[in-house]
Amino acid sequence: MLRLRMRADLGLRGAVVAVVLAVLAGPADAAYKLCALRDGPRGPCTCKNDGDGAGQFTVVPMSRCKSAQPDAAKAGAAAAPATPPGSGGTSAPAVAAPATPPAAAAAAPSSPAPAAEAPQSPPVAAQAPAAPADALPPATAALPASGGKLDEIRARGKLLCGVNTGLLGFSAQSGSGTWAGLDADFCRALAAAVFGSADKAEFIPLETNERFDALKSGKIDVLSRNTTWTMNREVDLGLRFAGVLYFDGQGFMTSDDRGFVSAQQLSGSKVCVEGGTTTEKNMAFFFKSHQVEAQTMVFPTREEMLKAYASGACDTYSGDRSALFSDRASFAEPAKHAILPEVISKEPLGPVVLKGDDEWAEIVRWTLAGLINAEEVGLDKASAASTNPLSDDQLRLVDGAGASGEKLRLGKSWLRDVVAAVGNYGEMYEANVGKGSALGMERGLNALWKRGGILTAPPMW
Repeated sequence: MLRLRMRADLGLRGAVVAVVLAVLAGPADAAYKLCALRDGPRGPCTCKNDGDGAGQFTVVPMSRCKSAQPDAAKAGAAAAPATPPGSGGTSAPAVAAPATPPAAAAAAPSSPAPAAEAPQSPPVAAQAPAAPADALPPATAALPASGGKLDEIRARGKLLCGVNTGLLGFSAQSGSGTWAGLDADFCRALAAAVFGSADKAEFIPLETNERFDALKSGKIDVLSRNTTWTMNREVDLGLRFAGVLYFDGQGFMTSDDRGFVSAQQLSGSKVCVEGGTTTEKNMAFFFKSHQVEAQTMVFPTREEMLKAYASGACDTYSGDRSALFSDRASFAEPAKHAILPEVISKEPLGPVVLKGDDEWAEIVRWTLAGLINAEEVGLDKASAASTNPLSDDQLRLVDGAGASGEKLRLGKSWLRDVVAAVGNYGEMYEANVGKGSALGMERGLNALWKRGGILTAPPMW
């Protein structure tokens, strides 16, 4: 009897120990992947868990990285491909957008009619709700009645908009020559605000190293070209950013054949980057702070950098994650290229004008704010183009924008014209870079503030 009791006690203790060990072990090994020492050689060891978002990792015991890292390093060294990573002889990603992209509709003959024919919003109420003082645009009493950029644009009869030479989802030409993308659609929105017609936008493709000179020389009226908003560019270069059109972050693209699962493994490899960009500076800082001794190869243009990557001259290249998704979508075999999980910088991208013309800067700023606010109140392309009554929130937005817009010499229905031409921000996003596009990107940070993102705009009523 005593022996039976002793055996039962031992069995119970063994079960308890097994449960404790299982709890300490945490989720099953299968739940972890891409384990690496991302914060330097001393750790901690972090792995990607199914619940982690972009740039987020779960801290795990150091043993996971110490046992996996040598194998990963050997795999990366042994897997250098003899053929270009793009395969099929692709020297650079094609810039042609998918056939008949949704965003191209804004420039087609079927676009909504100019302001003269667009549905007019009801009269502005005598007493509009007052916005907080810090939400109002700068005082417009001193704005020029004539002689500014707005008059120059209207006298010319078209808006000159600087865009990327070819970045799928942001600004790229289709086979028919139509420009499509999020940046291109913003140009159309601005033309609709100024002229009442999105067709008045003319696109000027620019390389990275010439974009600011084009703005300063008057070659373009506005730069809508995946450009990062920084203090240096506003203060030192005399530029004015109108806000954030897209919240981005910098990452790395590599061929799956390399075997890399983390940017921490790039020591000893060749990494390409475009010169004269915040990307180059961010990457140098990241490598130095994380003791990554990689060979950096700098190229004057994005096209040359992509050719070097496609030819195998470099193992990896760095850029804004939006651009990496765009590039991968246009490669011959997208599945053979991986975007490493680290996000090493914040890159708020937005339209830019020259400092000195407050009226024009405000028009650009409030056009962007109007697109975001339109999504928030549910004012979409169909309702803006319809003659049906608007909801109370939609009417409040249109009337408030119209009242202040008249002081900027815009029409009372200018915001309605804008949304009727290109849709609201959400429609622009989904058509160009969202899940229904070739890029297939989640909204993430670019979701509205009340839907889990950080996208917001000051009120316009």
